[in-house]
This record gives sequence, structure tokens and C-alpha cells, in this order.
Amino acid sequence: MSNFEIGVVYHKDLRHFIAVDNKTLVCCESGEAVETRPITKYDVVRTISVEDLCAHWEITLARFDELMSAYLTPPQDTVKSRPRGNRSKKGEDEEYWRRHRTGRIARPAL
Repeated sequence: MSNFEIGVVYHKDLRHFIAVDNKTLVCCESGEAVETRPITKYDVVRTISVEDLCAHWEITLARFDELMSAYLTPPQDTVKSRPRGNRSKKGEDEEYWRRHRTGRIARPAL
């Protein structure tokens, strides 16, 4: 089986497909997404724009976004937000640990 690049458009027999994972291509027929797991080689189309793909599929850009959101958007529970915190407190902690790591311990002379 072929390994496809996610988000790249492929072409076969006047039809255009977009890779949604390394084994699955999706095309649009009658306004609905149709998945295929091809065995044969498909040609890569790197110069096509999203607007041109929508024209080939005869759908609007909004419909394209709607169809592809089911495939190319990560599940909400896997999206991690950026950690928040007090920057000044974080800076103080880093300074404390820097001094702690680089400080010398005074030892009595033997």
C-alpha cells in the first residue's frame, strides 16, 4: 500500500483526493466526503490551491472546511493549552535554582 502525506492532494483518473492519513484519501462526491484506501499509485499534485480543489469538487470553501474538520482537526481532548502562570514568580524560582546550583558550600579547613 502507498504511504500518503497528510494534507497533500493526489490525482487519479480526473479525480482529486486529499490525504487524511498515511493510508486514506478522501474525495468529494455530491457534496459528501468519500474515503478510499487505494492500492495503486496516485499522482501527487503539489501546485493546486484549496480554491481549485473546491472547484474540482464543486463545493464551497465553507463546505470544504466542514468536510475536512472531521479528518484534519485533532480531537478536543488531545489539544493542550499553553501553561499559564506568573512570569515574575517563575523568574524568581529560576534565579533561586540558578544560585542554588552554582553556590559553593563553605567547608572548614582541615
